[in-house]
Amino acid sequence: MNLVELKTFLTVIDEKGITAASKRLNITQPAITKRLDNLRVSFGINQLFTRKSGELIISKDAQVLVPYAKNIIALIENAQNEVTDHTNGKKGTITIGSGAGWITGILPHAIAKTIDNFPNIHVDFNVDTPDLQLNKLIDNKIDILFARKPENLENFEYKSLRNDKYIVIASKNHPLVNKIIELKDLTSYNFAIATTSRQTEDLFFNCFTSKNLSKPKISITTNSLRMGLNCLYQSSLLLFTQANIFESYNDPGLDILNIRDFEITRETGVITRKGYQSTFFNELMKNLIQKRKE
Repeated sequence: MNLVELKTFLTVIDEKGITAASKRLNITQPAITKRLDNLRVSFGINQLFTRKSGELIISKDAQVLVPYAKNIIALIENAQNEVTDHTNGKKGTITIGSGAGWITGILPHAIAKTIDNFPNIHVDFNVDTPDLQLNKLIDNKIDILFARKPENLENFEYKSLRNDKYIVIASKNHPLVNKIIELKDLTSYNFAIATTSRQTEDLFFNCFTSKNLSKPKISITTNSLRMGLNCLYQSSLLLFTQANIFESYNDPGLDILNIRDFEITRETGVITRKGYQSTFFNELMKNLIQKRKE
């Protein structure tokens, strides 16, 4: 087994066939078949692929290999880049991903401070939903991810950094504002949720079902907090979102509901592929820890 064989294996999967993979890699189909056979023997897999109605189907045994192949390739490419950086004094691009909850607070300041010590590095900061970001991390499209704790840590390193608190927001004119209310008082109102993450919706609904309450209706789902906030001013809609994001807006036309039995938090932190290391990442983590103490 070698790196070329792993890359060929993943290319065949991406291209959904040996013919297309041979064109992309500019090698013959027999050469690809030989590489795949070597890989199959190295891992003791009886069959990497089968065909059904002309479609290439990856075997169950080969599916287990896929995340490890991606991780091995990513680690080697990162190591090559890191060695080149130290040898030549050149710096490349670090791609950082996060959810919306991280664009306020200490992370931007920590990144800016880290860049001061790496003037030749370029940071590509990507904001998207955690589900999509995790897939990008797996595929080596981002290097560092700030998001909730993954359900499966088999291929990741994770360090907890904070607990995000969730709140419910309404217009200043909403009948529930300036009152001490209970969770059951929310069930008759429609909601907007400032996320497209399935896990966040599950977190929201579980708060009600765990207390044997009916689930409220979600009328609007958006990954734009500003969109969610704008929907509240002239309506009875309620918005479920993270407290730290809303606090950065300081909007006088909106208010946080005082809900007696409402307490939702979720652990979030930094996620990297297993074995990932870079001098930039190590410096960034030091700056984040320092910023938390200030």
